[in-house]
Amino acid sequence: MERLEVMKKELYRCIHCKACKFTYSGDPSRDGVGEYKGVLYEGMVPSCPSGLEYGWESFWNAGRMWIARCIMEGDLEFSENVRDTIMQCITCGMCEVQCENKVPCVDIIESLRAACYFSGVPLIEKHELVSKIVVERNNPYGGDKDKRFEWVKENGLEEYLDKKGAKIAYYVGCTASYRQINIAVATCKIFKKLGIDFALVTQEVCCGSPFFRIGRTDISQDLMNTNLEVFKNYETVLFSCAGCYRTFTVDYPKWIKKELPFKTSHAFELISDLVKDGKIKFKENPELKGKAVTYHDPCHTGRHFYIDAQRRIIDESKNLIFDLRKINKWKAEWFEKPRIIIRALPGVKFKEMYRIHENSFCCGAGGGVRAGYPDFSLKTASLRLDEAEAVGADIMLTECPFCWRNLDDANTMYNHGVPVYGILELIDKYDLIAD
Repeated sequence: MERLEVMKKELYRCIHCKACKFTYSGDPSRDGVGEYKGVLYEGMVPSCPSGLEYGWESFWNAGRMWIARCIMEGDLEFSENVRDTIMQCITCGMCEVQCENKVPCVDIIESLRAACYFSGVPLIEKHELVSKIVVERNNPYGGDKDKRFEWVKENGLEEYLDKKGAKIAYYVGCTASYRQINIAVATCKIFKKLGIDFALVTQEVCCGSPFFRIGRTDISQDLMNTNLEVFKNYETVLFSCAGCYRTFTVDYPKWIKKELPFKTSHAFELISDLVKDGKIKFKENPELKGKAVTYHDPCHTGRHFYIDAQRRIIDESKNLIFDLRKINKWKAEWFEKPRIIIRALPGVKFKEMYRIHENSFCCGAGGGVRAGYPDFSLKTASLRLDEAEAVGADIMLTECPFCWRNLDDANTMYNHGVPVYGILELIDKYDLIAD
């Protein structure tokens, strides 16, 4: 309860205005693309995935804030019913960016989950299973920890394994190591082609993100401490996973209460800067000519990074009216980074979905929901693909292997016909970097 009690002041800023139910609640007259499959992509759009799925007030953010308040005041006790309600939040943060009172909704929900677990309420069965697996195998998928880098040898990348003298490390993460290996391979091949001197660190373990989200903060801290020790001698750690990047960059400093001993960066930042500086040129591929592509902003590198930057700027501000401009400038530059790459690809047409940037609709995979409630998770991903179809997209791009997995599975399950690629994966697959 301690972390939850720390947030009591912030929680009581919630006035239950219900703005957190909607995207663009501050801009209700915004034009959009019209109606598609019964959804009007115009003006204010209901945008809490669990609220949309279940309907009851307790599944919307405002209801969960009431639950947290009642727990703090002693009017409600933790139980399996409470657990089942608070666990079906994807922690996407859409509610938080719509909140004019800047209530830290995601932190409150994660703290509520931790308090629930440590009060003695067990995790749901699937979360208990992945918790046991990660303790034994250093990853939540049950893969052999000694085979985490088996894909390296299969793709001729052995020279990068624990490469001596490298100042840059590529943290691959569990999803790209055991499931979306295509993302890891594409990222390494592009780094190699660009002459980046990097190391694949064989002692890396799960970043801990799933366990920060579901309330097993004891497990996540153990994983965090291992990774901090393993990567402490590198100058920069690069990522291809949005969740891992968010966990290292936002969660780790919060828990260790100091700055990281290394810099962190996502691969798309590196490639975007090189494109902007004219150091990478792309060539056209006839298979992509005329294709309409859209981009899904992952919650963890999009909205969550925006929320973190906004908080830091506000905390450091001496003139908030002036510094609001700084927030808007940071936001515009940050969300443009992956789009700089996409717009530089010759022959393709870039079409934005209605909800983008900090207002991007979630893919449905985060917060422990994909593992615990897969049907709900995939229905949410299908709603995102509906939005891609509404703008006539032929291809969905993203830059997170977990988003990739959920969107690709939903594309198959719901017959959307919108293939999903990572940006770097697309560049590698179609050999788009000019010599």
